[in-house]
Amino acid sequence: MLYKSLIRSLLFRKDPEKSHEQILTLLSHLEFLYGTLNSFYRVEDERLRVQIGPLTFPNPVGLAAGFDKNAIAPKPISAFGFGFMEIGAVTAQAQPGNPKPRLYRLPEDHALINRLGFNNEGAEAIALKLERLRARGAMPEIPLGINIGRTKIVETKDAVADFLAAFEKLFPHGDFFTLNVSSPNTPNLRDLQEKTLLRELLAAVQEKNRALATRAKIDSKPLFVKIAPDMKFSQVDEIIDVVEAVKLTGIVATNATAYMREGLISPAGREPGGLSGRPITRVVTTFISHIYRATQGRLPVIGVGGIFNAEDAYDKIKAGASAVQIYTGWIYEGPGAVKRINRGLLKLLERDGLRQISEAVGMESRSRN
Repeated sequence: MLYKSLIRSLLFRKDPEKSHEQILTLLSHLEFLYGTLNSFYRVEDERLRVQIGPLTFPNPVGLAAGFDKNAIAPKPISAFGFGFMEIGAVTAQAQPGNPKPRLYRLPEDHALINRLGFNNEGAEAIALKLERLRARGAMPEIPLGINIGRTKIVETKDAVADFLAAFEKLFPHGDFFTLNVSSPNTPNLRDLQEKTLLRELLAAVQEKNRALATRAKIDSKPLFVKIAPDMKFSQVDEIIDVVEAVKLTGIVATNATAYMREGLISPAGREPGGLSGRPITRVVTTFISHIYRATQGRLPVIGVGGIFNAEDAYDKIKAGASAVQIYTGWIYEGPGAVKRINRGLLKLLERDGLRQISEAVGMESRSRN
């Protein structure tokens, strides 16, 4: 494969963050090729269609937040076969993020470590950018999610107001929203996963969601919360209770891990930050399975972490994920990864005698009950 044999090796010689910025700039100039790219990379098949609440994804493979934080190239990116995508994380206030270097490749481990720290242009600037993209017909033709995080300088006691400020500015522009309370790179952000604080946050955003929807005479937007893999299942159960009580749409499981480093062989494996990619594959799958079994499949899960191929995606779907997201896997596997995953999923459905991807959701977790 040309990407792995040549292009990736060239990209991996450069500083990771500079390389990423250059790729985004290149993608932003490929809008005129949207039709060609979309025709080549998209797998159209009704068997892959996913329904989560009011959201319809043409296939279950989405792009995770973090790749296009500032909505630089959402439509060109969407042309690479994704069924949905997220931009962000976006914070209420613009912020530069953590000091550089802050992004590391771990090629021997098929992983990344980042401590970017929600570097982004802020909710107001990104809302304006999305408004301009919409005006010239340059928004993705797949559902667009917006991932919202807490501004670094904002204390935990003021986090609700901070999230609400970002959400209100971005509300008209997202098809769904993910509240990110789990990044390991913003001090004390994960405190918001504690049951009482989480309930306060999610209830406030849901109330604002309904109020803004009523004012705009539309349905309220689907809301998800993104959780960390660095917690006990007892805490996951508390989060589930809150999510169901507040009537969020679902859970995104999971973010990168701040602590798991066992078995890494790349020199950069000792760097602090969030580890993503192959090393967290199994842990994330167990989280998805736990949520599915704890809720008996009531609560939709979007599975994220260590997806490189169709088998990885299918494992998470069988564990209980209604859909999946990739980021690190896309970096390592290249632009054709989503196409290969979707084609592979169709073959796996045929192998298992299933007519629809939804029939596979939780199949493995149910068999263990």
